[in-house]
Amino acid sequence: MGFWSGLKNFGSKILGGIKKAAGWVAPTLNKVLGTLAGPVSTLHPGVGAVMGIGSRLAGGVSNYLNKGGLDQKPASPCNI
Repeated sequence: MGFWSGLKNFGSKILGGIKKAAGWVAPTLNKVLGTLAGPVSTLHPGVGAVMGIGSRLAGGVSNYLNKGGLDQKPASPCNI
């Protein structure tokens, strides 16, 4: 096995591990941020909005990793 093919194999294993870890973390992060965004927005609307955006991003990552691609309908930026 040559140097470059060994490096490619090593990089593939690293990226596979990162993808697996993101698949575990993203659904939990989506649930936590989605649950806390509402009560936090009553205290500070800006922080609640940012948490809602983070929740949607984590949900998108979760959908992408679990379904193997992006959903067909785009998320509306006005649903904060």
